[in-house]
Amino acid sequence: MWLPVFLLFVLLGMGRAGDTKQKWEMRERACMDMAGIFSELHGRVSAVEESEGKVQITLEENVVRPLAGGGEGRSFSMSRQIPCVLVSWKTDATEDMPDARDFKIGSNVTVRGKLELFARARNPGEFDSRSYYRGQGVDCRMYGEEAEISGGDVSPLPELLRQIREKAKQNIMRSAAAEDAGIFSAAVLGDKKALDSEIRDLYQKNGIAHLLAISGLHLSIIGMGGYKLLRKAGLGYKGAGLAGTAFIFCYGAMTGGSPSVVRAVVMMSTGFLASYLGRTYDLLSALSLALLMLVWETPELLTQGGVQLSFGAVFAVGSVLPVIQDYLGKGRKILGALAVSAAIQLVTLPVILWDFFQFPVYGIFLNLLVIPLMGGVICSGIGTALLGGISYKAGALAAGTGHYILRFYGWLCHGTERLPYHTLVMGRSAAAAVILYYMVLLVVLIGMKRAVGKRDEAEKKREEVKEKQEVKEREEVKGGIEGDEIIGMAEKSRPIWLRTALFFCICVFLPCILMPRPVDGMEILFLDVGQGDGILLRSGRGAMLIDGGSTSEKKLGEYRLEPCLKSCGVSVIEYAFVSHGDLDHISGVRYLLESCEEIEIRNLLLPCQGREDDALLSLAELARARGTKVSLIEAGDSFYMEGIGVTCLYPGISDLPADKNEESEVLKVDYGNCHILFTGDMSGEGELRLLSALSEKPGVLSEIQILKTAHHGSRFSSGETFLDALGVKWAVISYAEGNSYGHPHKEVLERLGDRSVKIYGTAERGAITMKTDGKRVRWKAFLD
Repeated sequence: MWLPVFLLFVLLGMGRAGDTKQKWEMRERACMDMAGIFSELHGRVSAVEESEGKVQITLEENVVRPLAGGGEGRSFSMSRQIPCVLVSWKTDATEDMPDARDFKIGSNVTVRGKLELFARARNPGEFDSRSYYRGQGVDCRMYGEEAEISGGDVSPLPELLRQIREKAKQNIMRSAAAEDAGIFSAAVLGDKKALDSEIRDLYQKNGIAHLLAISGLHLSIIGMGGYKLLRKAGLGYKGAGLAGTAFIFCYGAMTGGSPSVVRAVVMMSTGFLASYLGRTYDLLSALSLALLMLVWETPELLTQGGVQLSFGAVFAVGSVLPVIQDYLGKGRKILGALAVSAAIQLVTLPVILWDFFQFPVYGIFLNLLVIPLMGGVICSGIGTALLGGISYKAGALAAGTGHYILRFYGWLCHGTERLPYHTLVMGRSAAAAVILYYMVLLVVLIGMKRAVGKRDEAEKKREEVKEKQEVKEREEVKGGIEGDEIIGMAEKSRPIWLRTALFFCICVFLPCILMPRPVDGMEILFLDVGQGDGILLRSGRGAMLIDGGSTSEKKLGEYRLEPCLKSCGVSVIEYAFVSHGDLDHISGVRYLLESCEEIEIRNLLLPCQGREDDALLSLAELARARGTKVSLIEAGDSFYMEGIGVTCLYPGISDLPADKNEESEVLKVDYGNCHILFTGDMSGEGELRLLSALSEKPGVLSEIQILKTAHHGSRFSSGETFLDALGVKWAVISYAEGNSYGHPHKEVLERLGDRSVKIYGTAERGAITMKTDGKRVRWKAFLD
């Protein structure tokens, strides 16, 4: 019966997902039609948040009407319906927006502004805002310029819960220390906006960031605590269960109703129902019910890492943990606690690597220390939220316990970071490796289960023999021999220390399946950094970086460069070449040296003519502080790594560049018969000087097949004489869409087109990947 039932649910899921996909495509088309047009949006308020001078409201059931011409050939004969829009504005930016306190959940609002689509990921490892908000059911965003509240029926309960949340947040912020208040708000109220970014990163790197998200741990403390109090107060299972269910539903709605909260609420409510009905509570059944309820409404949630981790951890506790406990033997507290952490880690490791690209080695042990104390933090946060409304001193007193626990957490995390191999950057595992990992894990669990079965069978036979010995005293000799044989069988089962050692080896070697594999041939990744340059070269297990900066992306290093490097499994950059000192070539490299401890740059190579450039001198100082070797390179210098040869062609020590752009390193990369030229921001004059310097070696440039176009496609670069001297078949232009410089210029595109050069632009196609074995070249664009 189970196979047809399973297939039925698969078909239902496929049908539901297909239907949802079609609806989302229609919604996206409506958003694209209205994007960038000054419009009037009329909708109903479903959520209101205010933090650090910024107001954000969520509007549902929206009707959008353009207030200006379509532009770009677009025209509108009617309004558009967009189900959910996120509207935000700064409180001090305009006087035409009402105060946040004037907005009530359920009220109707008219907002004017320009709709914007959420950003897509444009590089490997980059966060995809559009996919995330799609999972939240949000279509697009608008920066509000004018707003009017136009009546509507206020929803009493949601509005009351919102006001309670805001009041509790104010009490916490007033009574607790700033660094503690952010954690209390996140752990108790589900509000992470006040969370210090350094604390969030610290917890993330140490594998305890789950403590900052409301989940089953938090709800079990709050919900089950209330349920037990009601039972002790004399309420029966029915009354306590109904009251407990109503309370956790309200609490879940107040904290924002994230997927992990919904999961915990559904599972806990199922437990109350089971208690009331006198039935057995089955964890996996409750988990499946919660998952079905969530993804039936929004199937896209299945693709989100937070949902996968939340459900994966509970699945591990319900299915994998019992097998491990039976294998290791129950009744051992320390071993049992380790088994819980190990089970969760084994199940969720591929998800962690897929979304975060690195593995906190000591996280499994750190969680053993921090999780038992989290109840104190939550109770302290609740006490602060409640007592802070009475007086500042009462709230501060309640925050005291949590304060010292959080200081202990910080001490543990900082201490752990000083240990060797604290964090392993493993990259995003290939899909085939993830499938193989789970198949091997399944085989291991089956083997453990069979070993337990044999051990139990031997134990059962030994008990039977003992009974026979007591009953049949006359057959003492025969029974004794049989007993010795069976007891010997039982004694041959692996002792506890051996089983523990075997399990430890499994936990160590199983993740090796997910380790990054060496790159076959050479791979060059031209990152989409906006208005700037960033190129990653890899071969075998080695990596090089040529430039890494942007003027359009202010946090390029944090949001694009670092995630990309980590997703590729790059923790060591052997050589980092900086063509010259402009911000659009160094900002990301500076971030890696200044703020990214997990990625090491061993050699920083600067242009010899930039030795007096303040930006390069500052970069060199940062590098030396990190233990990076800094060198000035000139024409003729060569470097080799895993089959890749890099030669500096320009400038020489005797060259006198006219400006900073003319200081740019010109690098020739060779791998087999594949030859690429990187020209930085060199102009036409510099190109002519390069041709003159290499006039006696014409073959150096004529064999170039791939050109990293100079200065983002400026009209003053890539001149006809220069292009004629090359054998270019492909060109890559790195630039930001709609940049104020007009890059790439029409003249450059025409000059390349006249020579039948295939052009790849990062603004149109995202990151560009080129792979070669030294004989053939393959191209792939990220957005394709």
